[in-house]
Amino acid sequence: MPDLETRLAARPLYLQVRDVLVQRIVVGHWKPGATLPNETQLAQQLGISIGTVRKALDLMEVERIVTRRQGRGTFVNDYAAAENTFPFSMFHDFSGHRISGQKRARSVTRIQASLHEAERMGVRKGDELIKVDRVREHQGQIFLSEICLLPAKLFSRIPEDFGSYRLSALAQLNAILVGRADESVDIVMASEEDGENLNVPPGTPLLRLDRLIYSDHEDVLEWWVAHCFMRNERYLVRFN
Repeated sequence: MPDLETRLAARPLYLQVRDVLVQRIVVGHWKPGATLPNETQLAQQLGISIGTVRKALDLMEVERIVTRRQGRGTFVNDYAAAENTFPFSMFHDFSGHRISGQKRARSVTRIQASLHEAERMGVRKGDELIKVDRVREHQGQIFLSEICLLPAKLFSRIPEDFGSYRLSALAQLNAILVGRADESVDIVMASEEDGENLNVPPGTPLLRLDRLIYSDHEDVLEWWVAHCFMRNERYLVRFN
């Protein structure tokens, strides 16, 4: 790794190593599901200590970029795989299992960002956004209606079934890493449209979730607003 000591000198070395390894994943040097070289090999390639490599890999595992399996190696996570649940999904069944629900798109359109949308998403007024209006079902009942806005410039590659996209898989398809999320939660009264979407009377208290999801470079990937009426679900946040 050329000029490792001079690049981003203000950052700890293990963070610089993390950035280099992540970049190799993003550009496709290591594909989803691939096994990374072992710690000794990486240390030799980068000219650094095994301890520094291990610390970088520990962070990447916390960030869910890789999975480390005892005796087998370190693997690049494949977010397009069905068994990988989106890390920011907080809906669980009463057994504690995380659920996403079956997604059914009502419409997928391309719009120009309003001033408010531009300010929330860090884009320019008039920039193209992809808008997805959809509902989610669990155990045969709709429990959530959602509006998703995504900046079109970041997602040039979209799957045929875009209406039911999973953001982690969509980001992977477009060589983007999902970073953090900011979410606010409040209670609102169901409008007539909410009532039709969720099969509840207008005025029913609903959980409203407003979430911005960022890439690891702090670009907004998705602005997500959802209204929820939970019957067989619960919203669970676990702190480690």
